[in-house]
Amino acid sequence: LQHALPKLRNDRNFVLRLVQQNGLALEYASEEMKKDPTIVLAAVTQNGQALQHALPKLRNDRNFVLRLVQQNGLALEYAREEMKKD
Repeated sequence: LQHALPKLRNDRNFVLRLVQQNGLALEYASEEMKKDPTIVLAAVTQNGQALQHALPKLRNDRNFVLRLVQQNGLALEYAREEMKKD
């Protein structure tokens, strides 16, 4: 995805398949994909560290982050500090 054309970085099906195989590929997805809950969930399920590449809107959503952490506990490392205390 790093070297993909911008059109592919914004292709939902393409990005979804890619992050299911390598969650960290989310880093190179379009901004639109980084705020898509389905894409971010797939990426974090594959690799908890992918949460760091999600847009703040999703990283700041307490319920969404809780769901991500349930899928992959490593995501907690990239949650906001106040969420880590819960």
